[in-house]
Amino acid sequence: MYFMVNYTIITISILISVAFYTILERKI
Repeated sequence: MYFMVNYTIITISILISVAFYTILERKI
């Protein structure tokens, strides 16, 4: 259970990082 929660948090963090990077690239 703890592993699944940790894996979900890591996945969400990666998605947010990719989305944020994409937004910065579009602004530049």
